[in-house]
Amino acid sequence: MSQPTSSPSALPTTAALTTAAPTTAAPTTAAPTIASPSDPQAASDFNKIPLEVLLRISSSLTTPELGNLRLTCRSIEQSLFNTFMREFFTKRQFMLTEDSLQALVGISKSRLSDCLDHVIIGLNCFPAQYFSSGQEVRANRYRKAHADHLTLVHSGQDVAMLAEAFRNLKNLHTVGIRDYNSRERQKRDGNHASWSSYGATTLWKETGVDLLRNTNLEEAQQYANKVIITLFAALGDAGARPKAFEYLRKKDGVPTDDGFNLFPNYLKPKVAPVLEGLETLMLVVNVGSGPGRTTTGGSRPQHDYLLRHFLGYLPNLKHLRLNFHSIRAGVMEPVEDFINWLGTPVPHDAVPATPSDGPLLHPAPPVAFPHLEELNLGFIDLAPRVLLNAIRKFAPCLKRLELWRVTLWNKAAEDPNARDLIRTNLWAQTLKALREIPHLELDHVKIGQPNQRTLMMYTRAWFHRKDGPPDEKLMVQEYTGIDWKHYVGELAARVKVEAPPEPESDSDENDDDDDVDDSLESADDLMDGEYAQIPSFTNPSTSHPPVLTSSCQLMNQTMKKNDGA
Repeated sequence: MSQPTSSPSALPTTAALTTAAPTTAAPTTAAPTIASPSDPQAASDFNKIPLEVLLRISSSLTTPELGNLRLTCRSIEQSLFNTFMREFFTKRQFMLTEDSLQALVGISKSRLSDCLDHVIIGLNCFPAQYFSSGQEVRANRYRKAHADHLTLVHSGQDVAMLAEAFRNLKNLHTVGIRDYNSRERQKRDGNHASWSSYGATTLWKETGVDLLRNTNLEEAQQYANKVIITLFAALGDAGARPKAFEYLRKKDGVPTDDGFNLFPNYLKPKVAPVLEGLETLMLVVNVGSGPGRTTTGGSRPQHDYLLRHFLGYLPNLKHLRLNFHSIRAGVMEPVEDFINWLGTPVPHDAVPATPSDGPLLHPAPPVAFPHLEELNLGFIDLAPRVLLNAIRKFAPCLKRLELWRVTLWNKAAEDPNARDLIRTNLWAQTLKALREIPHLELDHVKIGQPNQRTLMMYTRAWFHRKDGPPDEKLMVQEYTGIDWKHYVGELAARVKVEAPPEPESDSDENDDDDDVDDSLESADDLMDGEYAQIPSFTNPSTSHPPVLTSSCQLMNQTMKKNDGA
């Protein structure tokens, strides 16, 4: 957009001033001054609109319409700036391309940097792509973007640019990785709108390729590993100390154990302080497949050896959320081994250990997490005793517990001599045992989509409403308050489990599972035993990004595009 020019008659010319001077001598007087024209927007009626009205109007506009409203006049732009900044620049998503990271660097150097406290790196990668005849322009654009991406990540420039941005973001609180677009934009722009990684929408329009659509499992895992290491290396180089790290996924972008190899001699001094500052960790983990490492005394290779060491560097953790990636059906031993390790007591002299270079690796020492207040476990199969031991370990500080799609494993019923335990309601028993854990004082409990496994068969569990219809099935129950034991006791009475098929034909299919507790070990028995777990800022036609002369220019460019999160 061209800059407005002054009217020729707005200011007197030098010639006019010269001819106006008298030709005869006169008393010395002060030099004439030229009055600055008043702000042409000062008298605008827009200045009289109350802020509440402006906010009400702007809340119903689409993103492009909001951008146009902000361009109406300076008064409106200034009035809406704070709410605009909070909505669009508190959390942003980028990807590992030069244009995208340059946008992040530009934001970090503007007045918007004070607001940006949540930075997400999307797992947008460049899969092998076939272009048919007639798509040469798209193919050339994609090949160039792919080659530029490879050069960026192989040269280490991605780490350098991220570090520069993180160094400038003084209020950085959360860093994250995810393999999907945000739906937050639907509030303004409809059900089909989303915020993508900055620059991804532009590339999709130019090439027709969705960079999040990677169907190669191994490539997705390797790229996830790369992004984790890149992100923590950049945080270490920048000296940044975020409080939270979130790894969220909806597809196959689950890191293997190699993604947590953050402790080589050259990297550990920079990364360890970053990990020590984390208070919230949300991860999707794969503990049952990938590269395995054998430790002394181990019966089989561990696929979570480096992950365990990674967790050992989080002494100030307050919130731990672990979602477990699905592995081979029926293989639950690696998950149970991990939760057993998580629930193992910590010796008083334990310190984080660096992976050994000896013939066999030393096992990772157990973690303490002395400040852990919230534990979330999801998509996991395990025995009730293993789950309860882990909760009991953290009971003195634990305040919030969430279990999502947790499947309790009825191991006892797999004994041919104990088939009478097939109809055991493990969820009722486990909830009763939860109430008896010493020093556990929760103020929040959530259980969603519980399941149970017996004889390799998975059956659903659900809750019925107190005094509600018997056929109503509630899959999620949640409570916040001080009387959690009473609530969990009620849940134990209201939880039901589908009866698995009987192994013998003479069984009574109409037996009610309300009374199966009589055939169980008591709730106290479950507790016995020792602990055992924005638009692109670069013009594609040029080789250098333009210099952003002001944060207003930066914002206006951002509002013209649908990229970002």
